[in-house]
Amino acid sequence: MFPEHLERLCCVLRCIQEAGLILNPKKCLFGAQEIKILGHLVSGEGIKPDPDKIKAVQDFPTPKNIQDVKSFLGLCSYYRRFNKDFCHRARPLQVLLKNSSKFMWTELPEEAFCDLKSALISEPILSLFDETAPTELHTDASGYGIGAVLVQQQDGRERIIAYASRTLTKPETNYSTTERECLAAVWAIMKFSPYLFGKSFTIITDHHSLCWLANLRDPSGRLARWALRLQEYDITISYKSGKKHQDSDSLSRSPIEDGTISEEIGALSTILNLEQEQRKDSEVSTTIQSCQESKKSNRSDLQVIDGALYKRNFDPSGKRWLPVIPKHLRLDIVRHFHDAPTAGH
Repeated sequence: MFPEHLERLCCVLRCIQEAGLILNPKKCLFGAQEIKILGHLVSGEGIKPDPDKIKAVQDFPTPKNIQDVKSFLGLCSYYRRFNKDFCHRARPLQVLLKNSSKFMWTELPEEAFCDLKSALISEPILSLFDETAPTELHTDASGYGIGAVLVQQQDGRERIIAYASRTLTKPETNYSTTERECLAAVWAIMKFSPYLFGKSFTIITDHHSLCWLANLRDPSGRLARWALRLQEYDITISYKSGKKHQDSDSLSRSPIEDGTISEEIGALSTILNLEQEQRKDSEVSTTIQSCQESKKSNRSDLQVIDGALYKRNFDPSGKRWLPVIPKHLRLDIVRHFHDAPTAGH
């Protein structure tokens, strides 16, 4: 391991030299087995919170007002990736924030306050992500929150990479159970996109929601946007009953039937009814009609395949025919590839 460390160190120093930067030797540390980075301790074993920061949480006094609650939640939230079921544990405190005119510190928020403190002390060290290891994303949703656990099988053992959770917005609480489960999966994938993009992984869920989304005949609105986002990833969906799906089941739920069902998410035409979306665009729809009515189209770079319009790709390294994306979907696509953590901007 040390020779590899030296090799990477030389590479980093070379890049710094080429950039014309100068390092202060007093602020450099070489060959360390453990280092502090942004409130975390990073070592060969994994990542854990900085003990000095955890002490600040432990010593935090009982909140006397709304501002104290906000400060405590902000401090704990920074380490929420270490905290399983964070949004569930913090909910009694978050409820206090909704009624800023009255501050009532009762037994319920006191229990949540103590629970969050103890959770930061007892939670396991998070493992470092291994690009070569099998990766799983466990997701779940309830009536007021969604949660996920990023897991890898390393050296024959299940390793936790990170936890994630959040409460639902008011409009999201009106979603059906199936839609909330879909939301949980899509949100979790976007949350962990830097780990998952370009890598094969499995989504473990106790609901058939993603299978339902993948097979939905004519998705529209947010379902179409979700489907479009998912088609960028190499996903295998694995269904497990509630009894076997305990880790991300952040809010106790009734178990569904036993068994495991896997289903691949395929190409764009499987998830998103491209023909249906193109018909909503008058310009694309007119072009499709023109191509279909004429046995030989005047445009050799356009072709209708399975009722959908495709444009020829003259780049030999890519696919020969690419789908024509309707105008009403282009902004979502550009926004995702521009703003996503893995985008080039």
